[in-house]
Amino acid sequence: MKNSRAYRGFIAPGLIVYSLFMIVPLGFALYYSFFSWSGMGEMEFIGMENFTKIFFEPRMSGIFWNALGNNFSYMLVAIGIFIPLQILIAYLIHIEIAGHKAFKLMIFLPYVISPSIVGFFSLLTFDPNIGMLNTFLLKIGLEQFAGAWFGDPDLAFGLLVSVIGWQGIGVGMVIILANMKSIPEDIVEASIIDGANIWNRFWRIELPFLKPSIMNVFILSSIFALTQFDLPFIIGGLNGGIDRKLDFLNLVFFRYTFGDAYYGETALGFGAAISVVLFFIIFLIALIQNLVIKRIFYHETE
Repeated sequence: MKNSRAYRGFIAPGLIVYSLFMIVPLGFALYYSFFSWSGMGEMEFIGMENFTKIFFEPRMSGIFWNALGNNFSYMLVAIGIFIPLQILIAYLIHIEIAGHKAFKLMIFLPYVISPSIVGFFSLLTFDPNIGMLNTFLLKIGLEQFAGAWFGDPDLAFGLLVSVIGWQGIGVGMVIILANMKSIPEDIVEASIIDGANIWNRFWRIELPFLKPSIMNVFILSSIFALTQFDLPFIIGGLNGGIDRKLDFLNLVFFRYTFGDAYYGETALGFGAAISVVLFFIIFLIALIQNLVIKRIFYHETE
């Protein structure tokens, strides 16, 4: 009994802070989502009308599903392309290829740069009129390859995803690299004595040990993909870029909550409904991923 009281005493401060800044705001968001409210004046209870607008009103539902599709498209790229790249880069640094220290710094450094600076230089690079890329192409006689870039509906999303990946790929790389450093040396040395080459050691010895970090990066990448805001906002603007190709759910939330986008009025109640929907989407995806990962990981280790 004394021990349990001590545990509760240690847990209480963190639980109070977590509840104050996470659980309570979530409760208020859920409460406000059932009201029509501009943030000032009286609140009008409208039940599920805000959620009905999100999913079934022709104008709003198209915007919502388009933004959600962009979130999921980026999540697929993050899982299918960025995570394998992070594993490969981490392994190349782990086996200490020539210049591996500079290579590690080069990969991780963009993460510590402010997203606003990354967005600004991205716009400066890809600007169709004064951008460095088009200027360079014109100078070397390849003007036929100059384009509108972020102003081109066919290129905008891919470029944005590339910029996001360039800035954030170093985080997963560091997590996976730290896991690689924890692999027992005697196991690796035994595989070398048995004649395993670099890639055989990676696939048969080291990769199975990387499951915890890969699973961690997998979940973090999915949540990060579903909560994108800063770079899409800086590069694509409040309205989600050309043909809303750069529109994401967090941008929709900001636009309709604070940007007077819903019939020319600030709609905190409607924005709260969007945030609630986004929370449950993230919660459901994280829950499914955890269940699948636990089933695969623990089933194989039993």
